[in-house]
Amino acid sequence: MFRIQSDQNYSLPYQQYWVFRQKYSAEEAVLWCLTRCAQEDEFCRMADLQNATDIYFVCTLYPEAQICDGSIDQISDNCRIVLPQQPQALYRKIVTLKSSVKSFYTRVPFQKVTGISVRNKTDMSRKAVSDGFFECERWCDADPCCTGFGFFNDSQQSGGRIVCLTLNSLGIQTCAEETRSAWQVSNCSSSDAEVRIHPFGWYQKPEYLDKWQPLNVSSVLMDSSISNFEVVHVSRDISNDFSTARDFCLSACSVNQSCAVVTLEMQPSAIRCLFYPDTQICTHGVQGHSCWILLKEPATYIYRRQGKNLFLPISGSILNPSVYIPSHGDLMGRSQVIRIGLEWRNISQFLGIPYAAPPLAERRFRPPEPLLIVIFSICVSRAACWQPGDGDAPSYSVSEDCLYLNVFVPVKNMSVLLFFHNGGSYNAEEGKTTLDGSYLAAISNIIVVTANYRVGVFGFLSTGSPEVSGNAGLLDQMAALKWVQQNIASFGGDPSRVSLGADRGGADVTSIHLFTEAADMDLFRRAVLMGGSAFSPASIISERRVQRQAAVLAEDVGCLSSTSEEIVACLRQLPARVLNDAQTKLLAISGPFQYWGPVMDGIYLREPLAKALQRPQLRKVDLLIGSAQQDGLISRAKAIKKFEESQGRANSKTAFYQALQNSLGGEDSNLLIEDAATWYYSLEHSTDDYSSFSRALENATRDQFIICPIINMASHWAASRGNVFMYHVPESQELLPDVQYAFGLPFYPKYEEQFTLEEKSLSLQIMQYISNFVNSGNPNYPHSFSRRMSGLMPPWPMYLPNDDGDNYKEFTVSLPTLKGLKKADCSFWSDYIRRLKGSTGEQCFLSLKNP
Repeated sequence: MFRIQSDQNYSLPYQQYWVFRQKYSAEEAVLWCLTRCAQEDEFCRMADLQNATDIYFVCTLYPEAQICDGSIDQISDNCRIVLPQQPQALYRKIVTLKSSVKSFYTRVPFQKVTGISVRNKTDMSRKAVSDGFFECERWCDADPCCTGFGFFNDSQQSGGRIVCLTLNSLGIQTCAEETRSAWQVSNCSSSDAEVRIHPFGWYQKPEYLDKWQPLNVSSVLMDSSISNFEVVHVSRDISNDFSTARDFCLSACSVNQSCAVVTLEMQPSAIRCLFYPDTQICTHGVQGHSCWILLKEPATYIYRRQGKNLFLPISGSILNPSVYIPSHGDLMGRSQVIRIGLEWRNISQFLGIPYAAPPLAERRFRPPEPLLIVIFSICVSRAACWQPGDGDAPSYSVSEDCLYLNVFVPVKNMSVLLFFHNGGSYNAEEGKTTLDGSYLAAISNIIVVTANYRVGVFGFLSTGSPEVSGNAGLLDQMAALKWVQQNIASFGGDPSRVSLGADRGGADVTSIHLFTEAADMDLFRRAVLMGGSAFSPASIISERRVQRQAAVLAEDVGCLSSTSEEIVACLRQLPARVLNDAQTKLLAISGPFQYWGPVMDGIYLREPLAKALQRPQLRKVDLLIGSAQQDGLISRAKAIKKFEESQGRANSKTAFYQALQNSLGGEDSNLLIEDAATWYYSLEHSTDDYSSFSRALENATRDQFIICPIINMASHWAASRGNVFMYHVPESQELLPDVQYAFGLPFYPKYEEQFTLEEKSLSLQIMQYISNFVNSGNPNYPHSFSRRMSGLMPPWPMYLPNDDGDNYKEFTVSLPTLKGLKKADCSFWSDYIRRLKGSTGEQCFLSLKNP
């Protein structure tokens, strides 16, 4: 009988699992926990099951933890078990040795040691010799820089101090007992060679410590298109022993970070060994998921490197995940368990990480500045940036101090999606809508980063002076991109596999990076644009227009002055809410060309997009781009109109509609063009029929400013700049906006009861498409080195720059492929309106009405 003692300061390695009550009763949870302990044959000696919460039990596995009063001899009466926490139901394994014990470390045959490179020195005298030895070995296992360890009695006498030394290097042997040793051999016969053999010895770490999972044929699929693999033949002349050849191949894979799968096949003269990266593909459904490993050729023996699989036990470090970043120090995140259909997934969340200094006081309107002192909490998301329509939002929901990002890390990760999203405008009923990247990260096995950036006057005010040249919001995005490049590796991400993403007006802004120096700086490889593009007529505002907007805003808030410096100084003194209310008021009676946006500043944005398109591109960037029929300039302005009505300015509705109608045809529109658009979209209306007029105006402005520019960008991009995949969400009361499907909104606990299984299945498939695109540049393929498609998803053909190549995927339940999105409507804007702009007479207009 052992005494049990808990000591929170006692360091002991352990594994911990959550066993959910939804699937297991208390008795089944005990059986599961003990079975897991039995499977962890070399590690587990004790198992403890605790009633942690109403949702799950906690199963904790411990190694041997008995301490025998500092005596080397194990006398049970003097022994006690010490654990870092008090157990509830502790079970101890009864071990029966059925075969010889295999030692993975090699004992180095030293005769004389003249010096050692020590990483750590620990007194193990309080432990039994066998326990101390195995704990010393485990410490070296867990330390990637440890190459071996020494375990010895430092006094050479009974009762002396037992010491564990983990070593940086074992290259310290000066004499060897065997001439075949790989170490340097000296003449050990000289008279001054002191023979000193330690009772325990020095042990060299084996070349690989990975555990390998044998796979059967049902777990694999053949894919002859795999292009990323290596082949080694182990000649039978060297080794006729299969186990030796197998160990050689597994060892060779272990030293390569990207190697995940090894296959072996017996051949007459050699054993053929193939090395693969992680070739896993999965299909996801509401009822669960299925995964397979892709192989280029059949093999009799298949091994998968454990730790490369999707689901791993939640260890102490995963329950409280942390990463170290030089500019921030240690970031402590939180572990979040989410449910997708009938399955549970674990995601590490690091929320509210600053990527630039708060743009307050004198920093208002300026480009982002580096952080100097980092004091923050990363357990909660930070407030979003101010945007028009946020007048009633509480201070915890929106703030000028908003340059933060959130990182969502799945158990297994490599590729990265950086998505810019400030949330929708504040709604009194639902608050500020935010995107939770956990669901996309869990399904996609990619790291998802969501980032805020400044918009409106805070991000794009320009006076034309060096003091405020504009584009601060665009430079915020650049700062976030550079932060990801510098730090994402600390989270397990690959900085060479970053994709850029945004939605709605954010996509207009974000897509501009594709035409600037950022596209040639290797900051990102692919782009996901949902509902916007740089080809929108209002994406870049003229210098004349933006300076006039600044003057109108300054006059409205009482900051009009003779110099731009005085205007900016006055604007910096105003509370953020006052400035935001003023820009909301002005935008409520303005068209899209009055919105604050990027401007040609001569610094970051140096040339018009038409000229940038003519410049040779150093490397291709793949593009996934699309639109939604329920999106439009009027629907985007709902919060602005609602705020104006709350201020008693209901007449702004008429002014807003009139401004939208005046914008038809572009910034250089005229009455002839507006009449043509009025005829084409049936915009004639009576003063009391706003509903039909509103629908027609929404259709016209949606086509001109959103959908047709997206199609135009897809055509230009597909011609020479990268692969393009386009989608569209048709108008339907039952369909969500694209970005909400892409981020798994139907699975959010707050909303999941509102959605059918078909809608949830559609969300899963859209997330899988995006995952594939981020990983491979093609929504059909999970891997860039394989042409194998996930079987349950309909193929998504590429968009091609020709009459028959205008393919797009319709985001409805059946995910059909269609052609010719908005062909006639976009032809009106690209052909008819272009002709009208080149005509000064009415003959062209008459021929348009009567072709």
